[in-house]
Amino acid sequence: MTIDPANLDTQSLASRVKSILLKPREAWEALAREPIEVDELYMRYAVPLAAFSALCLTIGLVFFPWGAGGSYIHLNAVQALISGAVQFISLLAMIYIMARVIDGFAPMFGAERNRAQAHKLAVFSFTAALLSGVFSLHPWFGVFGILGLYTLVLLYLGLPRLTGVAEDKRGQFFAAIIGVTIAGVLVLSLALGAARGALVGITSAIMPPFGQAARAPEAQTELAVPGGSIDLRELEKQARSYGGARQDVSSARLAEFLPQTLPSGFTRTEVSSTSAPGVAQAVAQYRSGEARMTVTIARVAGANGVTALAEVANVQQNRRDSDGFSSVQTINGRLYSEQVSVSAGTASHAVVSRGIALTAEGSGVTPDQLRAAVETIDMQRLENEFAN
Repeated sequence: MTIDPANLDTQSLASRVKSILLKPREAWEALAREPIEVDELYMRYAVPLAAFSALCLTIGLVFFPWGAGGSYIHLNAVQALISGAVQFISLLAMIYIMARVIDGFAPMFGAERNRAQAHKLAVFSFTAALLSGVFSLHPWFGVFGILGLYTLVLLYLGLPRLTGVAEDKRGQFFAAIIGVTIAGVLVLSLALGAARGALVGITSAIMPPFGQAARAPEAQTELAVPGGSIDLRELEKQARSYGGARQDVSSARLAEFLPQTLPSGFTRTEVSSTSAPGVAQAVAQYRSGEARMTVTIARVAGANGVTALAEVANVQQNRRDSDGFSSVQTINGRLYSEQVSVSAGTASHAVVSRGIALTAEGSGVTPDQLRAAVETIDMQRLENEFAN
């Protein structure tokens, strides 16, 4: 494998990929001797492969629904592009994090600290992970994404050749690189995941998924919650009525209202809470056999609480047909909505009142089970504690 350090285009991208994947020992020996500029390494190798992976993901998300257990999502083109962009940034950031870890930890294991060699090792090791993005073109191929783990093999083989680590310390160095890189990637994923979620949520009302008809925007006159559309004017009255209420609510406190168990044998398997200025949310996952349920408590502060919920909601019409039903009604000042999809095997039940939204949804569950879950948590208790 020969690479002209002044021009990485001397050897085609395909040839370099083939060399590192099929003959990694020989490729690492050659790379160890080649003085490649770090910037050129990223621009000529890492960026094209990361863009390829992101493009495959974008195409797959636009044209095919993804999911499991009877619950599927279908993104529109804008949402898919956002997801692809996040994938692109994440892949390059992971490579950079690994390179920094390799360079920083090298002296601890008797290896040579060399910035260029560390980036070469990280970039070329990631070849398998970057190419595994092709399996996101279709949900059926997703299981083959595990082939991306060949990246770990490449890293292990390249360590002694590019860092000079002794054989008796190679395993320890390898484990340290993987462990610290994973920790850094987790922190990065939290930030990028939050940004992606916010952007995808905003675009859900702008553009429908590929192949589905767009709905006319009705944000100025209607509030929609899962299963129905409601006149927004009544909700604005509520918002004005409670505009002077307390603003700050602890998301951890919201999580305390999510019980360990729910009727019909549902047991909590996971609970999390998040907050942002004016918004607090707690989410719990429940399971009973093959049935799964997600319960969410969200509280939006101040006079804009209900309006904010309206802006992010998906406007739908009340209906009942062979595939199920969706309905909404107002009872004692609260908004109740229900939705059932027989074809998707999913259902949801939601209650909205005074800046609080309590939602239960899941797959393999019945409307009665969702209703019982919501009643167990008790909206009255939430209103007493958190209402605007």
